[in-house]
Amino acid sequence: MTAHETAWFGDRAVVIDVASPLDREWVATIVMRALPEAVVRRGISSLMVELPRPDVNLDADVRRILASVDESPETPGASDASAADATITIDVAYDGPDLSSTAAFFGISVTELVQAHTSQRWRVAMMGFAPGFGYLEPIEAPVLPWSSLPRRTTPRAAVPAGSVALAAGMSAVYPTSSPGGWHLVGTSPRTLFDPANDSRPTLLRPGATVHFAAINAETTP
Repeated sequence: MTAHETAWFGDRAVVIDVASPLDREWVATIVMRALPEAVVRRGISSLMVELPRPDVNLDADVRRILASVDESPETPGASDASAADATITIDVAYDGPDLSSTAAFFGISVTELVQAHTSQRWRVAMMGFAPGFGYLEPIEAPVLPWSSLPRRTTPRAAVPAGSVALAAGMSAVYPTSSPGGWHLVGTSPRTLFDPANDSRPTLLRPGATVHFAAINAETTP
């Protein structure tokens, strides 16, 4: 495995650079096991390990943990029941305004695009942009070259809540109405963010696996 660089982020957090999504998930699992009191926040190519109070030994502790990761014979990404939630299924009516143009971009039919999106397994790489918004990256080999699809040249001023989108190698579901520049391929009835739910306000969590399932538009509320 690759060596990992660390850097202080304030007086109670350390940032770890990671080499790949698989490496990120593996390192996150090991750090959470070793430092159960810490909050591990995922980025696309980094992790932030944060303690509830300042600790001058945090960087040294993280480096020690990373040394064990770098020397571990265990396969990176090995399954760990506590590292991620069970698969979350998100129903989608593939009726988005950009569905046809997105299929044309990939040189395939709409049916083939829907099949690709639903057959791909996705993982929540990180949360951001808006409450409940998860950036979903492909797990294993991409079914289509998702990363070749850029964001829209002109973002929309308002994207409806529940819009299922693709851009820059990722997929997402807009939890609330907001501006957005991703390609809209469908609509989901799932609630992604519920501020009244004190125990779990967001459906998605970093590291969780997501599966999209096609439904008829007529079945959506």
